[in-house]
Amino acid sequence: MKTGTCHVKWHFPSSISAEHRGSTEKSPIKEHKVHWEYQKVITTRLTIDKSNQLQECQIHFEVVQDYSAGGRGEKITLGRVELNLAEYVDESEMGADGEEGVIRRYLMQGSKINSTLRIGICMKQIEGERNYSAPPLKSAAVFGGIAGIMAGEQVEPDDPGRKYWL
Repeated sequence: MKTGTCHVKWHFPSSISAEHRGSTEKSPIKEHKVHWEYQKVITTRLTIDKSNQLQECQIHFEVVQDYSAGGRGEKITLGRVELNLAEYVDESEMGADGEEGVIRRYLMQGSKINSTLRIGICMKQIEGERNYSAPPLKSAAVFGGIAGIMAGEQVEPDDPGRKYWL
């Protein structure tokens, strides 16, 4: 991997609101890793269909690397992660170890270097009906070695004290 900085751009593809898009700060790449202390609280509306099922609410993440090549700045996309926030509703409420939210590592799509992105999501209902069913949280394509990819197993966070809520 080339050196430089990386940042993560995120957005809700179904929204044109400026509140539903953003980016982390650019952080330096150190030992093939980048750490962001990024937290964002967003209000969004999830729709309930006629059969009381929560409808899909997509959020997309794109990891971008900035580096200098021959005196000029270059940008490349390292990979993408696309998630359905409706799947996190039940899991956020339950919480593991008494904490709210879900922290997972996702294998980025379109990545030539098998990179992962660690994301924490906590969903809280602030208004509306509570008589709905949320879709189950799908197993993520996570990286825990070759066996982890094949089995689709979840990898525990490196540092359980750090939270990366969105």
